[in-house]
Amino acid sequence: MPQPKGTNPFDMEDESAQGLAFVEKKRAIEQRTLDSTNKSLGLLYEAREIGNATAVELGKQREQLDKATAQLDEMNSTLRINKNQINRLKSVFGCVKNFLSGNQNKTLTTANKSSRGANSNTENERPITSAHLPTSEGYENHPVSNLREDPNSTYHPQRQAANAFQVQFDANLEEIGSNLSVLKMLANELGGEIESQNELLDNLNHKIEDVDLQVHKQNQDLTKLLKK
Repeated sequence: MPQPKGTNPFDMEDESAQGLAFVEKKRAIEQRTLDSTNKSLGLLYEAREIGNATAVELGKQREQLDKATAQLDEMNSTLRINKNQINRLKSVFGCVKNFLSGNQNKTLTTANKSSRGANSNTENERPITSAHLPTSEGYENHPVSNLREDPNSTYHPQRQAANAFQVQFDANLEEIGSNLSVLKMLANELGGEIESQNELLDNLNHKIEDVDLQVHKQNQDLTKLLKK
C-alpha cells in the first residue's frame, strides 16, 4: 500500500533533528547572554568595592589635612604672640641702652668739674625674660562618612518562574542598572570630595608660606637684637 504524499519518515526525522538543533543553539545563546550579564555584575561589584575603599581613604586623608590646618593656625597664633614679645624686647633694650648712655655722660661731666678722681658708677642690667608662650590644641576631624556605601544594600534577586532565562536576564539587567546608579552617585561624591581637598591643600600651602616668612623674619629680628 502506497504511503500518503508528504509523510516521508526521513523528512520527519530531519525536521525533528533540526528542531533539536535549534533548541540547543537557543540554549547556548541564552547561556552566553547570562554569562555576559553575570560578568558585568561582577565587574560592577568590584568597582563599588574600590569606590567604597577610596571613600574610606579620602576620609582618613581629610582628617590629616584638617589636623595640619589646625596646627598651622596654632603656629600662626603663636608667631603673632612672639612678634609682640620681640617688639617689647626691642623697646626694653632701647630704654636700657639710653639709660646706660645717660649715666656715662653724667659721670664724665662730674669728673671734669671735680678736683678729685672718682670711679664711674656701674649699672647692672636686669635680665629680661619673655613670658611663657601659651599654646592651645583642638581641632575636629571631618571623616567622609557620607561616601561609604552600606554593604547590606546590595540587591540579589532570586526569582523562580516558568521561563528561567527571561526571569534571570531581566533580574541581571535590573541589578546592572541599580549598580550603575550607585556608582554614578559615588563617583560624583568622590569627585566633590577630591575637589574640596584640593582647595584645602591650596589653603595649606598659603599658610605654610606665611609661617615660613614669619619664622624667618623673627629669627632676623632676634639676631639683630642680641648683637646690640
